[in-house]
Amino acid sequence: MTHSDRLARLKAATTGDPQLSIGTLTGNMMHHADEIKTLEENGIHLLHLDVMDGTIWPKISVGSGFLAGLQTDLLKDVHLLTSHPEKHVADFAAAGADIITVQIEDCADLPATLNNIREAGCLSSVGIYPTTAIEELLPHLELCDVVFLLSIGPDTGKQTFFDVVSTRITQLRELKPDLIIAIDGAVKKDNVGELATFKSDLIVTGSAIFDGHDAAANIHHMQAAIQQA
Repeated sequence: MTHSDRLARLKAATTGDPQLSIGTLTGNMMHHADEIKTLEENGIHLLHLDVMDGTIWPKISVGSGFLAGLQTDLLKDVHLLTSHPEKHVADFAAAGADIITVQIEDCADLPATLNNIREAGCLSSVGIYPTTAIEELLPHLELCDVVFLLSIGPDTGKQTFFDVVSTRITQLRELKPDLIIAIDGAVKKDNVGELATFKSDLIVTGSAIFDGHDAAANIHHMQAAIQQA
């Protein structure tokens, strides 16, 4: 699939209400295919994958080999929460990523990396922590297909910055109306409706869906809250 094909598919998926991009790593990894099937059968278009190497965030998750093994037509939304994310772009593009997000705080050469992502046929995306000045991102907007606005960061603890996210969505909409904007971090069943009023295109969640109970029911609950916002 080409960059243009992926962009057209993402824009078609994000017409109307904000769409959920759901991570499955908090689900039952012994039945991961079933977790993905739950997304496919319940109106989800994007599978979110947080890639952590234990350097920026204390967790270690999965790599490009894991992504390559996934059998799904869902758009694969890969967030590189690693040091030197530019070193991993080629591997994740080859493994089937559709969106590749690099954190502005950790990328040595952001323009070159975003161009490399696009040249590999993927959608270029930048993540920015709420404590990083938005002015650092603005010069690179033309190279971004997607922007991930995080409400938390590796140094913010449990504190969330949803007010910052809301303000940034308004600002980015004015600067680049066709930009795809995602909210990421601390999204729960009891706040997703409020977050939907911010009018992002994507809302990222994971543990709120795969909480050990009924994942399909959790999806429906969150979708209904979004639609009612």
